[in-house]
Amino acid sequence: MGYGVYEEPGNGRWAGYMVPAPCDYPGCEAEIDRGLGWKCEEHVEYTADGTESEVEGCGLFFCEEHRYETSDHHTVKPKPDSGHWTAWQLVDDSWEQWRVENPERVAKMRALVTEADLTWARAQLDDPEDDDRG
Repeated sequence: MGYGVYEEPGNGRWAGYMVPAPCDYPGCEAEIDRGLGWKCEEHVEYTADGTESEVEGCGLFFCEEHRYETSDHHTVKPKPDSGHWTAWQLVDDSWEQWRVENPERVAKMRALVTEADLTWARAQLDDPEDDDRG
């Protein structure tokens, strides 16, 4: 199994290095992906006296600037999927079976996505050289 695209268990949030998203930090719109490299996971923190302790990560995704500001992470709420990602799921052939199997979710997604995002996604289908989902 790869980590390009997957749905996180428990919260139904799309993640993976092929899933474009803004940084989850409030007010930050830095474009990242939801790959493991941006995810706040279990890590070691050091106190002023040099003592180390393992800390459970929050599971959200942060840009380089906010990834290590872990003391703030407990107040952060996850941001929704990007419009580009949602539109991609609605138009790309590789998502057809998923769309058939999930009509209620697809209806909700269609209500949220903008025409600009759909236009972007369709343009990606026309340009196979441009495989940037962000």
